[in-house]
Amino acid sequence: MKYQSDKTDIVCQAIEDARQEFLPLEKSGVNNFFKNRKGEPHLYSTLDNIFDACMPALHKYKLSVVYQARILETNTGIENILTTTITHIASNQFILSATTLGNQTAKSQDVGSAITYLRRYQIQAMLNLEADFEDDGNSASGNKTDESNIIEIKEKKNMPSRKYISFDSSGKPSSNYSNFTSYMANLNPHNMKQHHEWCSVTIIQLQDIMGWAEDLPKEHSRSAKSMIGKCETQIKFIKGE
Repeated sequence: MKYQSDKTDIVCQAIEDARQEFLPLEKSGVNNFFKNRKGEPHLYSTLDNIFDACMPALHKYKLSVVYQARILETNTGIENILTTTITHIASNQFILSATTLGNQTAKSQDVGSAITYLRRYQIQAMLNLEADFEDDGNSASGNKTDESNIIEIKEKKNMPSRKYISFDSSGKPSSNYSNFTSYMANLNPHNMKQHHEWCSVTIIQLQDIMGWAEDLPKEHSRSAKSMIGKCETQIKFIKGE
């Protein structure tokens, strides 16, 4: 397995450039398996939190993140592995991280739990994000706990819903999204910013989202601040600022 391209100067520089524009990393995951001295559960950054903070900047610097579950033949048998690859699209340079998920005797449920757990930890390490000092991968490690061990805070769960609209190059609506993260992940300013019609309606859409977020109740202030920051970053990029 090749863990990186022959040259990595461009992809590493692009990652470092993107890091300078990452948004604050929230922690909306709650792990009741570990608690602090006050008896409060451990908070950690979910994969959604990581993508919320990093994906706009990764897209801006043409970096793609791809996860793959693979089978690797070794001298001792077959291993299930998870790979995370960060590729600089323009140069095709990449770096890859791989972690074992267990051998062919591993149960499907255990492999699935390990994939969920390791997707987050691989990307945290590759982007040099703040690490969670406590292990929330209890299922992957064999610690059986109640499903309520990992939950999301009320602010995230009770977030008011709305539609997010993406547009084609002529400025006509092309897709609707009910999730802000999905909308931002599918926003493609790199290929579309040369189209004036797309720029105009997309900026209006982002400004509308910002206005909506500003009017959210106080209990959603953290999410609102994050949304506004992401919209502002996209608007500046579309305008070339």
